[in-house]
Amino acid sequence: MKNALLALLLITYPVAVYFGLQYIEPGILAAFFAILFIVRHLNSPGKRVTIPHANIVLVTVLSLLTFSMVANSALALKFYPVVMSLSFLAIFGYSLYKPPSVVEIIARLREELDEHGVAYTRRVTQVWCGFFILNALIATGTIFHENEQVWLVYNGLISYVLMGLLMAGEFGVRFVVTKRNLANKTSKSIDRCK
Repeated sequence: MKNALLALLLITYPVAVYFGLQYIEPGILAAFFAILFIVRHLNSPGKRVTIPHANIVLVTVLSLLTFSMVANSALALKFYPVVMSLSFLAIFGYSLYKPPSVVEIIARLREELDEHGVAYTRRVTQVWCGFFILNALIATGTIFHENEQVWLVYNGLISYVLMGLLMAGEFGVRFVVTKRNLANKTSKSIDRCK
């Protein structure tokens, strides 16, 4: 329950920053989120998926929040979504350079993968890399938009909807690809028996 609450607070970061900056100094808000981020990291269950270099997220976010505390910078606080996207891009991108890919690691928790499965998870990892690049670019653009609500709406809602759509789309594609591969294997087995 405590972990879920901490995760929810971190997910609602854009909303908390947008409204918090109206009443609280940026440095204090940054300190609050830095503490939340550390507590969340320390309370993470030990049985989580081990993604190589996942600590990049912790280091980059804490660096950003520390800078925001020291500089008392509201602008730095708004770079959080950009830093998150670029951190995940680094993790997913590196896993393409040095396999297994992040998506393959996650997929192997539920199923065995043949060479088609490995190739598919690699393509999905590439798609996520593209998403992280695009998301970082748009999030950066929202920081400098004259209307601060654009930053809030994109980073607090639209980017999450886009992530959800990408996950749902991938799930649908995976279902079709898995079914097709199974049909191909069955067809090959029948041909061999003849």
